[in-house]
Amino acid sequence: MVNPPTSTNGNFDWNWKYAPPACDALTVAYPSDIPAGQSNDVNIRLSTDKGEVTLNYHNDETTWSGTQGFTYSQHRSWPAGVTEYAVVWVQVAGSNYHFGESFHNAPIESPVKCKISSDGNPETYDAPVGVTEIEGWRTSATVAKGRAASADVVTVHQGGISGATLQKLSGRTWTTVKTVAVGENSTRVTFPTQTRRGTFKYRLVLPGSESVTGDTTAPLTVRVR
Repeated sequence: MVNPPTSTNGNFDWNWKYAPPACDALTVAYPSDIPAGQSNDVNIRLSTDKGEVTLNYHNDETTWSGTQGFTYSQHRSWPAGVTEYAVVWVQVAGSNYHFGESFHNAPIESPVKCKISSDGNPETYDAPVGVTEIEGWRTSATVAKGRAASADVVTVHQGGISGATLQKLSGRTWTTVKTVAVGENSTRVTFPTQTRRGTFKYRLVLPGSESVTGDTTAPLTVRVR
């Protein structure tokens, strides 16, 4: 259930932070000088469509060091038949930081939402993918002719590596207006100047991939007076 150490990470203090969990595993790069006996346990709490479960990884023989991968589906307590789940909380022994809790007044991290991508063939691998979410997108705006709708600031969770596209409805077809770079936290989306009166619709699209589901917002209706 645990990969062998491959690398080390930084200098130890009690507040060192590990990388956020992914949909398939938690990867922890332990500080190179972590005190002996401090890295025996990792606990990962999942909320699944089969109920809540906490995966405990305990090292009976020694303490973990270097970079370790903790793959959820390889744990003996992984619920059979899971199709949707979220990583909601993580505790890594040897650090005061817990993913999913407030730490030094920082905002609590959002759960990492995931689903199992299956092609229906039991002989092929059913891969976990991140559920993409776009938050903060509004659905209506009114502007004067010759002006643009005010920018939207949206939060993107698990957007993947592709940029988003701002699209406009032309007849029955959505056409691309521009590509929007997606940041790690918030993304500012600007709109074109409206040159004629009427009602126009826009949406933001993040494409899916092998690692994320992608997401499409509801239409933003812009009324131009």
